[in-house]
Amino acid sequence: MAEVIHDEESGMWVASCDALSVATEAPTYDALTKRFWEIAPEVAAENGLDFDLETTRIDFIHATGFSARDLLVG
Repeated sequence: MAEVIHDEESGMWVASCDALSVATEAPTYDALTKRFWEIAPEVAAENGLDFDLETTRIDFIHATGFSARDLLVG
């Protein structure tokens, strides 16, 4: 799983995956996922982790900065 956030201050999308020790950013969500797939095999290999583009599945989960209270109070 890669956690994705949008940094409002910089306008960048950021993804991090603890399991693969991968973190990257890009100006759009589509560019972010593309960049992630470009660097993930090399970063995983540098960390001694197996990574196969053909069989590896990564779920990109968009995390928000809202708490339940923020949503209820609206």
